[in-house]
Amino acid sequence: MKQFKHILVMLLCGSLLAACTKDGAGLLDKAESGELNEERVFSNAKYTKEFLTDIYRRIPYGWDEQVYLDAATDDGESRPWWGWVNNVHVGAYNPTSLPDKFKRWANYYAAIRACNLFLSKIDNAPTDPEQYMSSEEVKERMKYEAVCLRAYFYAELVRWYGGVPIITKVLERDSPELYSARAGLQEVKDFITAECDLAAAHLPAKQTGVDYMRITSGVAKAIKARLLLHLASPLFNSTGAGPVSPWSWGGYDANRWKEAADAALNVINHTDENGAPVYSLVVKTEANNYFGNGVTYPGSYKAMGWYNVFITRVNTEMMLAYGKKGMTNELDKWQLPGAMQKAGDASYTLPTYNYAACFENKEGIPVYQTNEYGMPLLDAQGQFLVNPASNFDPQKPYDNRDSRFYHSLWYNGARFGGATFNTWRGEDGSLGAEYLTGYGHTGLFLRKFMDPKNISLSNGVTGQTNHNFPLYRYVEMLLSYAEAMNEFLPDGASRAAIIPELNKIRLRADMPDVPTTFTRNGWDVNNQQHMRKFIRNERRIELAFEEHRFFDVRRWLIGEHTQRVVYEHDVLKKANGSFEYTIKVWERRVFEPRNNLLPLPQSEVNNNPNMQQNPGW
Repeated sequence: MKQFKHILVMLLCGSLLAACTKDGAGLLDKAESGELNEERVFSNAKYTKEFLTDIYRRIPYGWDEQVYLDAATDDGESRPWWGWVNNVHVGAYNPTSLPDKFKRWANYYAAIRACNLFLSKIDNAPTDPEQYMSSEEVKERMKYEAVCLRAYFYAELVRWYGGVPIITKVLERDSPELYSARAGLQEVKDFITAECDLAAAHLPAKQTGVDYMRITSGVAKAIKARLLLHLASPLFNSTGAGPVSPWSWGGYDANRWKEAADAALNVINHTDENGAPVYSLVVKTEANNYFGNGVTYPGSYKAMGWYNVFITRVNTEMMLAYGKKGMTNELDKWQLPGAMQKAGDASYTLPTYNYAACFENKEGIPVYQTNEYGMPLLDAQGQFLVNPASNFDPQKPYDNRDSRFYHSLWYNGARFGGATFNTWRGEDGSLGAEYLTGYGHTGLFLRKFMDPKNISLSNGVTGQTNHNFPLYRYVEMLLSYAEAMNEFLPDGASRAAIIPELNKIRLRADMPDVPTTFTRNGWDVNNQQHMRKFIRNERRIELAFEEHRFFDVRRWLIGEHTQRVVYEHDVLKKANGSFEYTIKVWERRVFEPRNNLLPLPQSEVNNNPNMQQNPGW
């Protein structure tokens, strides 16, 4: 049995041909598995279930490699910056040399091949009352989980590459489908949405107990909604994207936004078999002493729902999450500085000051002046221009901010576990214990996903908690609906339909509602550009480090404006003990239009004369 489990987690990489002639885990490679062949797997209820479980394992999740994907955006930096993240920052990748994190093609097609194989066998697989697949009803549910998983992997391929070949059967080495051309956007849209609709019609609204993290009808709808939002975005849906191709619709159609909005609203209004809403935001108020005396938390205790989403295994907001290893403190160790936890190098993902700057003050007023892309404007000294209406003091930069700021960031003077973050450098050449040297440094640390109530510092990191990394979260659907409807509606038309959905997010964070926020800032709620800028900033704050920013800057076509320079927060400790805060350029990065899509592996283009490479590669 140990050998079987080992085989299940083996990853098989390679070209489309290799991926489509092997299952994703090497499960059925007789040379590896001895007696465990295809016939035996699908004639055994336990092994059939394990085969499907292994497909779930192919879903990527944010902190599996310690560094979040957002470290490859303007929101983050990687502490060990010489690795794959730095290759992205400097543009040092191409079709023949891709960072490990970007090797999605073969991995996803291997998972798709496994789905195809599972779907070709499941109808004839036996049930066993002693095993998980105990009845025809359970078997049927598992079948449509596989349908939905296949749709998921195809939808992810579209986000990374655009249109891709659609393979729906198990291929052999001589199958002509191995030389398929890339499908156009209409074909991938029709296929994936049909798969999602089919899965949604057969899957339960909720999974409970040991099945809680498995796919539901709501997740199937969410996969569809996310895909349609991406396909409606300027990356694909614009007059400048070129003629019809795997990466362009060939023109702009506002109705694509409406279709995306309707799909997101369908998730928002999703109900169970009894007609009760399935999803809602976690709204929670805690007592003012919730964290105790050893943790700095200047935020509102009415806004504690956002914090609890990520540390509560079962909640109404998580649609699909990766709950790694149950109770653990592994994530906390990866995010805290090594000096604080009496360990070596840590803090694998560091937030940038670009990210810190996007949080409003508690009154809902941006603290900096920004351009249409959300980038702060600079004064003659290279400092971010303060928004006079905010009464923000750049020498008291961590005061009076949106409560989500305090759940997202550790900063100079913040306290955790009785210890203080000292990210300063002294005039005399001394360094604070948490001033990072040698590699990545931004003056900030990532607090999001951590649990400072149950995790403490006592001879290192102690205590354990649940950690949920969101794959699909209800709040994403609220933001997607608002974005899509705003883009669909003409400038000046009433946005009354989207304001209540945005207000849910604002009020949960104990921030002013949308009308109040817009009035205080002199914005017009029916102005498309004003609302676009607001929604994009809310999305950035709410979904940071959940693997959205990387794709958002690409589908919005703003990478050339936002991804070329990141800033650190430099803290100088003066001889009298006071601090001077300065914003400094940390790193200048490379971003070109071709970076909006990944290049296909060159081996695919070389081996298949029908395979088009993405533009610029």
